[in-house]
Amino acid sequence: MAASMTPVFSDGQIVAGRYRIVRYLSCGGMGEVYEAEDLDLPEMKEHVALKTLLPSIASDQGMVARFKQEIALSRKVQHPNVCGTFDLSRHDVAGSNPILILTMRFLPGETLAARLERDGRMPPTQALPLLEQMADGLDAAHRAGVIHRDF
Repeated sequence: MAASMTPVFSDGQIVAGRYRIVRYLSCGGMGEVYEAEDLDLPEMKEHVALKTLLPSIASDQGMVARFKQEIALSRKVQHPNVCGTFDLSRHDVAGSNPILILTMRFLPGETLAARLERDGRMPPTQALPLLEQMADGLDAAHRAGVIHRDF
């Protein structure tokens, strides 16, 4: 995230009346990503990932409709190497447009980018198993009719 940008949500904030923000994780082309606790299912003691949609995307009803269609398709993909998508929620903000939030399965751990930054280039013996897992997940998505546009 650029130094001048401040995350939309803060640690401990209750979002959409249901999620308590644990921490900011990252930002990308679609919006920001957070780790959050689902307050409606406290007995699960599992966290979810919340992905906000940029205002330019959230204000475009055509983009929102396409995004909802993609969520419906992604729910059809059941594979251990594919992150599960749950729902699209709204967080109302007084005097402003609501923030649209995609809820997904939270996968703890290190990103591939962080690992490469820390350790440098992987030898083929380490990279190949990761590539096979990614290809298996992508294959499962394709079989379900989902085309991943930024793989």
